[in-house]
Amino acid sequence: PYSSRAAARTQAAMAAVTRAVLAAPVARLSSRRVAPQTRALPSRASRGVSLVVRSTVSIEHQGKTYEVECDGFDSILDAALDAGIEDLSYDCKMGVCMTCPSKVTGGKVTQDGAMLSDDVADMGYALLCVALPDGEDVKIETVTEEELLDVQLCA
Repeated sequence: PYSSRAAARTQAAMAAVTRAVLAAPVARLSSRRVAPQTRALPSRASRGVSLVVRSTVSIEHQGKTYEVECDGFDSILDAALDAGIEDLSYDCKMGVCMTCPSKVTGGKVTQDGAMLSDDVADMGYALLCVALPDGEDVKIETVTEEELLDVQLCA
């Protein structure tokens, strides 16, 4: 059972988070460019973790470069689809089927749940359906499923 003091602290913390989220700037989309806005949550110094809530990801796909605003919660694939990038290959959206391969050419991504070996992920490969940008300046290049499978089988 919670004490009333603990309940009051929890309620106050939730109210503070709600106020912070509601006060956050909203990205404005235009047909020419997505305005980059990054807002970092307070870092948890004891664990050395800092979470970027919003960032802009550059995606090179079929010879074109797109700037996509990521909110930190949806995958890079979902953000790209929402931005109107067409002909992106994907299927399961769970990091299992490997039909949404990409290569990270700048910055870092996290991809919990991706069915990639550590060696392949260390070589910069990522699955867009589970990839989240880990900071600013993330650059992604889409690659073929065959390229990823060749690397995955040889690693």
